[in-house]
Amino acid sequence: MLPLFLAANPVNWGKPGKLSTVEALAAATYLTGNKEQAISLLSAFRWGQRFIELNFEPLEEYSSAKTSKELVNLQFEFFEIDHLRSGDGNES
Repeated sequence: MLPLFLAANPVNWGKPGKLSTVEALAAATYLTGNKEQAISLLSAFRWGQRFIELNFEPLEEYSSAKTSKELVNLQFEFFEIDHLRSGDGNES
């Protein structure tokens, strides 16, 4: 499972977690240290570079996480998802 990222594809622009297949693949590739390959995957799409721009900070921070718990906690710094922290599913 991937951490949260903002979609840059035209169908789901700006929606957290609504990634296209290539965005998800590029994110996973980036997180495993293959940054140039991730950029190359996205280069076939006009909006591909925008995915990296929108998500640069999370990509870098998630990449440096030492544990899965640290990575999960980083998501709360980048996205307003505190309602998920308590596990109640209530967004209000």
